[in-house]
Amino acid sequence: MSLIRTRAGLRLLAAASLGLSAMEVHATGTAPDLDGDGVPNLVDPDIDGDGIPNALDENIDGGIAKTGPYAGQYIGDHVNNDNPAERDIDDDGLADDSLGETDVDGDGKSDSSPYEADTDGDGRNDTLASERDMDGDGKLDDDSSEDDIDGDSLDDDDFAEDDIDGDNSSDSMDDDIDGDSRGNAVTNDDDVDGDGKLNDSDNEDDDDGDGARDRDDDDDNNDGIKDHDDDGHHDEEDEIEQRADLAASVQAPAGSWVKVELQSMATGKVELKIRGRDLPVGNYQILIGGAVRGLLTMQQDDDETRGKTEFETGNDLDEDELPLNFAVAGAPISIVREGITFFSGAIPAPPPPPTGGADDDHHNHTYISPLVRGAGAPPEAKGEAEIDVGVAGVIVFEVEAEDLPVGAYDVRVDGALRGTLDVIQLPEKTRGELRFETEPEGDDLELDFPVIGLPVTIRQGETLFFSGTIPRGG
Repeated sequence: MSLIRTRAGLRLLAAASLGLSAMEVHATGTAPDLDGDGVPNLVDPDIDGDGIPNALDENIDGGIAKTGPYAGQYIGDHVNNDNPAERDIDDDGLADDSLGETDVDGDGKSDSSPYEADTDGDGRNDTLASERDMDGDGKLDDDSSEDDIDGDSLDDDDFAEDDIDGDNSSDSMDDDIDGDSRGNAVTNDDDVDGDGKLNDSDNEDDDDGDGARDRDDDDDNNDGIKDHDDDGHHDEEDEIEQRADLAASVQAPAGSWVKVELQSMATGKVELKIRGRDLPVGNYQILIGGAVRGLLTMQQDDDETRGKTEFETGNDLDEDELPLNFAVAGAPISIVREGITFFSGAIPAPPPPPTGGADDDHHNHTYISPLVRGAGAPPEAKGEAEIDVGVAGVIVFEVEAEDLPVGAYDVRVDGALRGTLDVIQLPEKTRGELRFETEPEGDDLELDFPVIGLPVTIRQGETLFFSGTIPRGG
């Protein structure tokens, strides 16, 4: 309200100095019509009547009127659209960063329209590398102070924000999430979601701003390459990735190789990948710990042969993945065909967790237990309980659920109500997360009750959606 009064006052002073009656323009109770041409600002393609269409005008509400009752006179203000002092580009009385402002530059095209190519009306297309301030609020899109790149009043890190740069492409499908003209997969885009936090910094736990923390996200930067296949991926805290080359026998062709990779993720998921090159076409048995666990199929690919087999823990497996339901770390492995061993070695074993020391808080150990679906849960729904354990004991307790109906759910630990799990709609699924910490920040709740090994449930009234036991740790 004070903003509108101040800007109205400025207009009044300007009008007085020009011998105009600004009160006649705005005090009639009709919609604002800055240039007095009879077309309200809201639908006027040239708000200040200076002959420059709003879509091309660097100062939409300021200029010398070419026509109308104020022809030849300067009206509006002298503040360009990109100036931090310009808070209402189209002079419609709605602050540019307000919820009610859906057309910042007043060009008749909604800011969310696929036809709006220049949100702030500064003459620079939103997709140009030179457009560094998409919504014209005076804060550069990549600046740490800019938390709403497209000016839609949704924080860029908000669960509900699924189009950070306002280009009408969902972040889950967008190859340039923050609209800085550097694709997510480009190595020099070190801030994929444009929130001012570098992807590999300690305080950035959601590189692509999709609402899923990196430790829970299998494609952190949304470049279309799964993290375990992405050479540019950096491991999250509590995530260990190890590789080993298997030793070739005398029967293995010269130049052929087989590599194994073991990835232990922060979520508790474990993946084992086995890749081979330049072995003869055909199926090879994968023996782990002396037992056949799968086949490595070598196929011709141009001038070489290739093969890849992946194992993964859990039930949510891709079509080409095998279940990892046996011990692998440190286990002997060999690649065999018709009784002949071509490669052999051992799967890497993760290093033992650190113990003691002042820095142990940076190496917390995570334990996860899947929750069992109750009668109310859809068949595709998933839930889990997670604890992070540091030197002083449990420091984080978290409950997560996916693919439940949107709504609020009670989370009870050992029968006591501890909080509400809000499940919201994301672009491709529903998701909810309730987090407790011994030193809570933001929306986190305080962890001031015991959790280890206790029963936990997710309910709505008397309907049970999930139940299970909180992990006991190591």
